[in-house]
Amino acid sequence: MTLSNTATRYGSISKMFHWLMALLILSLIPLGIIANDLPFETSEQLARKAFLFSLHKTLGVFVFFTALARIYAALRQTKPAPLHPDRKLESFAAATVHWLLYGSLVLVPMTGWIHHAATEGFAPIWWPFGQNLPFVPKSELVAATFAGLHIVFERVLAASIILHVIGALKHHFLDKDVTLRRMWFGDVQSQPQDARHASTLPVAAALAAWAVALTIGGAIGIFDAHTAARPTAALDQVQSEWVVQEGTLEFTITQFGTEVQGQFSDWTAAIRFDENSNGEKAGDVVVQVAIPS
Repeated sequence: MTLSNTATRYGSISKMFHWLMALLILSLIPLGIIANDLPFETSEQLARKAFLFSLHKTLGVFVFFTALARIYAALRQTKPAPLHPDRKLESFAAATVHWLLYGSLVLVPMTGWIHHAATEGFAPIWWPFGQNLPFVPKSELVAATFAGLHIVFERVLAASIILHVIGALKHHFLDKDVTLRRMWFGDVQSQPQDARHASTLPVAAALAAWAVALTIGGAIGIFDAHTAARPTAALDQVQSEWVVQEGTLEFTITQFGTEVQGQFSDWTAAIRFDENSNGEKAGDVVVQVAIPS
């Protein structure tokens, strides 16, 4: 078996990339769904959820660089021609799905990585190069936007994988040709086909598909910043000799090795203070805080 592709067969480099990416993606998608759905009410649950998210993110970064290498290798090699060039609509659909796959394999991990970099106190990526990205600020707006993009592109990737698998199975079981078998390991080649000029229409169709997906995502509010909606009981009005005119109740915690800042927006203070205490107890302060705020 040759390393590089020829006009009639796929080389071992393409096959290795193909099945490695398949294994990674088919592991990452369910891993992300499971991690997202896990509860985090206790420290043990939070640790388990963080572990799965860290695994998901670390593998996602690996997918990002592997996908770039896969695309680079694909662009530098000959690609075996379709076995049925006369089926123009089928060839067009197959090429469109391939572009969606290639693009999504870069866009999905890239948007997830940016979302991670824009978020504070999140499950870390397991590598020694830090958790931030250049030009990506810590911002709820940026995090929400790229979290939405990550979801949209992940859906496009999942749909593309399904269509890709359906097409491969159709070739194998209905057409009974070697389309699927020539991507499997072994020396399988197809009959030479006439050279075909590359078309930009599948690229345009893939871009249109992403645009439609983004439009739908925006319409359903997937890019909006969401905070956990918890009921907050109204605090009772207090009578106080002194009134707080300005001030904040802020805190800083360390979560997963990163400092996270927050503040309570709803609180009251009842203050009693005697300016003429003559060294004795001058007064007291009673503060009530609405924790969910």
